[in-house]
Amino acid sequence: MELLNVYDNNGNLTDKIVPRGDKSVVLNDNEHIGVVVVFIENSNGEFLMQKTSVEKGSEYSSTGGHIDVGETHLTSIIREIKEELGIDVNKEELEYLGFMLYDKPIRFMYYLKKDIDINDIVVQEEEVEFVKYMSINEIKEIIDKGEMTK
Repeated sequence: MELLNVYDNNGNLTDKIVPRGDKSVVLNDNEHIGVVVVFIENSNGEFLMQKTSVEKGSEYSSTGGHIDVGETHLTSIIREIKEELGIDVNKEELEYLGFMLYDKPIRFMYYLKKDIDINDIVVQEEEVEFVKYMSINEIKEIIDKGEMTK
């Protein structure tokens, strides 16, 4: 069973831990599950986007995932990049952008400026169908079409 920390509205850890996916868990207004997201941009100004697997909704998204108990959001995003893309990054390469509250998750956001060759990526097939670089306009189009995850 995967356990998740609970954060408050200010991005601080609380003492509460909940099992992932347990629908009986009720979070108060000031309690949020932590997730991490990274925006990966190449030197052409394109962003690496992934199309999630059918099991995960077949939507486009940035790389990211839940923060497990015992992880910081920084160690979590490094793990997610490795799991989903098969790419190693170090903490010095990542720029922390801050966090955003949207519905119940609290999203800790990072930025990575790096030219990653698509051919070097090994996707986690259970979660990712494929990856591709997209321009800002292409990303806006998939958002307008409702093809992007929240």
